Amino acid sequence: MSKFGHAIVLGGSIAGLLTAAALSRSFEFVTIVDRDELPVEGPDARLSRRGVPQGDQVHHLLSLGHERIEELLPGITDELIALGCERYDDVADFSQYVNGAWRMRARSDLIVMALRRPLFEWAIRRRVFALPNVTTVKGLAIGLVGSADGGRVVGAKVRGVQGGQMHGDLVVDATGRGSRAPNWLEDLGYAKPEEQHVRIYMGYSTFTARIPDGALPDGLAGVSVSATPANPVGAAIRPCGNGLHDIVAYGMVKHYPPDDLDAMFTFFDTLSSPLVAQIVRQAVITSEIVPYQMPGNQRRLWERLDRYPESFVAVGDAVTSFNPIYGQGMTMAALNATILGDAVAGADTLDGVGRSAQSDIGLFADVAWDLAVGTDSAYPQAEYENVEPPSVEDRAWARAFGAAQSSEALVRVASRAAALHMDKSYLDAPAVRKIVARWMETGRRPDPAVTDPLAPPAVAEHLVRTTDLLLDGIM
Repeated sequence: MSKFGHAIVLGGSIAGLLTAAALSRSFEFVTIVDRDELPVEGPDARLSRRGVPQGDQVHHLLSLGHERIEELLPGITDELIALGCERYDDVADFSQYVNGAWRMRARSDLIVMALRRPLFEWAIRRRVFALPNVTTVKGLAIGLVGSADGGRVVGAKVRGVQGGQMHGDLVVDATGRGSRAPNWLEDLGYAKPEEQHVRIYMGYSTFTARIPDGALPDGLAGVSVSATPANPVGAAIRPCGNGLHDIVAYGMVKHYPPDDLDAMFTFFDTLSSPLVAQIVRQAVITSEIVPYQMPGNQRRLWERLDRYPESFVAVGDAVTSFNPIYGQGMTMAALNATILGDAVAGADTLDGVGRSAQSDIGLFADVAWDLAVGTDSAYPQAEYENVEPPSVEDRAWARAFGAAQSSEALVRVASRAAALHMDKSYLDAPAVRKIVARWMETGRRPDPAVTDPLAPPAVAEHLVRTTDLLLDGIM
């Protein structure tokens, strides 16, 4: 039997859907509110929505996010594969060229799900809306409803529903990066959460293509050429399911990529490696080019509010929004949903649950934030608001760590920290520090075998044992 009555989830994107699934185990009813129609059937069900402006950009789901979504919706992996989504080893089957060298390739358990965002969201939506106690309402959230004593959120103001209000025992803000919840709480007498920004002004242009056999280097599912401060443009080719690939061109610090094909080929010719341009010129383009721009990384510090309202929680991009190239958004949405779901399931009363869950969400948000900002802060043009820029020493360590991944087993350590466990302690382990310190002290350079911009390295099977020993020392 459900322990609690009604949960209201504002926002029906990935974070809102997964949160509804998590809360459905403890609430009698869960209502998702979104300004868009959220169809399960019909020709529009698998198309991008107006409320997801980045929906047609490249997406991939990290191992940790995939694991948490499978917990919430058992069997979803098999469904996604049946729909044409693909899985691959992001360390062995994907090659990254950065700062003049290819990242080392080695077998790992860091399996990435390759997909198209609209299809993925529809598959999640179909499963969530099949839950008997989850319903959806089309409407625009415009505020929160507070209790008479001002200590609790007891509902939401929603334009488009009868009476203009909905009442519930828990209200979740999953409305995304542009959330108005800070203003809504201020209307109830609370302070706004402090915001942090690292603005790097990135732009993306993505299109889908069919890549002929032999165009990609042998054994690779995809490749990327990373932007750097010296050349702030990059590109990636990643599988997106059903035998197709998403090709994304991106630029940092306002080096926005074009949105027409002729100019795109010229853009690819400016990358640090000509490999992407070679591959794309052999590809069959199957979609229009879709541009997208965003200012940068954004963090709302909900958990630091001195006075926190009962029965309210923020999740997903309403908490932390990142440079999309790092692929953290959907994983953070899944983490937030399971954190909140577990907190509610383990409670006898909702008193204190919101603040406790928000604090735990903040711990993971900090890790993902540090990983994203640590990379973006390499650009001297980055703008900081309420964030202390990295020190000279921190920047030097980050550069050395990146260089070491081209010829050391650290590549799997970094991937574990970011993709499998969302745990920065891997990067701070003594064994890792020692290896990076050696690179800094000796001025080591990548092995010449991995510096040919047209020749990604083969999978280094002999490094697996070394890496395992290194991980044993860390774990």
